[in-house]
Amino acid sequence: MDEHAEREVLGTSPAELNVELVWGLPGGLGQSWELVGSAAGILGVLPPPLEVEELYAAAAAEPPLNEDPRHAALFGSLYDLSVRNGQVLVAASRSGGRLRSIAYGHFWSWAEQDHDWAHELRSTLGDAAQAIEWSFALNLLARDPHLRSAGLGRATLQTWLAGISGHSCWLLTNDIDSPARRLYESLGFFALGHGPQAPNGQPGLVMFRPPA
Repeated sequence: MDEHAEREVLGTSPAELNVELVWGLPGGLGQSWELVGSAAGILGVLPPPLEVEELYAAAAAEPPLNEDPRHAALFGSLYDLSVRNGQVLVAASRSGGRLRSIAYGHFWSWAEQDHDWAHELRSTLGDAAQAIEWSFALNLLARDPHLRSAGLGRATLQTWLAGISGHSCWLLTNDIDSPARRLYESLGFFALGHGPQAPNGQPGLVMFRPPA
């Protein structure tokens, strides 16, 4: 089945894939977060963690990543913690009652990141760590693998970047030649250094984008 046919089965066409930008609450939603699934068709709400996990699992299962599903569960949990404990910015698209793409992240200050992963990141980046102070961290970008030719990943990331206009940002990705890395580079990200282990078991590549 070709990708056009897959989109027809899914009830999705590129024209339907509008990307929405949603801010979480300052300080996070805490235990008051009432999860609303994409099937409800309600705009302006943050996607629930299980949908983020399922989307990431589907996207990362394909080459060149071929990731173990347990990584998707971790990303789902991290998203849940991020939404409950701090303010996030989410760009997402939905259709057919399903989450089709997501980019999310949050403001980054070293003083607020007092945990082992952040300490390792700062250590491995060395002097370059100062570059990401007072920037935004892009925690995740994922899109439905059935829609790879619709330009949805690019549109989702561009929407998220527009939401942080005037700020620098950074991300951690696998240090391999991949469509995601080429997308990042095409939108102004460049290699800053290496950080903690990525899902492929190797040191992750930290990519940085200056203010635009």
